Amino acid sequence: MSAKYEKCAFVVDKDLAAGLAMNAVAALSMSVGRFVDGIIGDAVKDADGRPHTGITAIPLPILKGETSDLQDIVLKAADMSDVFVVDFTAVAQSSRSYDEYIRRTSEQGTSELPYIGVAVCGGKSAVNKLTGSLPLYR
Repeated sequence: MSAKYEKCAFVVDKDLAAGLAMNAVAALSMSVGRFVDGIIGDAVKDADGRPHTGITAIPLPILKGETSDLQDIVLKAADMSDVFVVDFTAVAQSSRSYDEYIRRTSEQGTSELPYIGVAVCGGKSAVNKLTGSLPLYR
């Protein structure tokens, strides 16, 4: 795994219902898994010799924040070359198709989008700089 990706933090809107928050993290994690090389470790075997599919090899804290925190993270991360960021908006969560999501997103600027979740991956210091003051989602 590249040393570039030592940590990945997920931040969700603190006011989302639990089911919607889990949906946001699931959607974000699918993109992280696809685009962040080396985030998934190798399969392991238990004492009986049965294989278990590899899971994440780096920390993945799930944090909560205000809507303004999410927007700040998205905007700041966009200017940081050492982080990978995936955002999730209320537009994405409420769209009935990917085509609808594309259309609706294209009608709003970056600072106007209603962010409800974001994943930030990178070195520990870069991720902590963006998310370190936020509490764990409980």
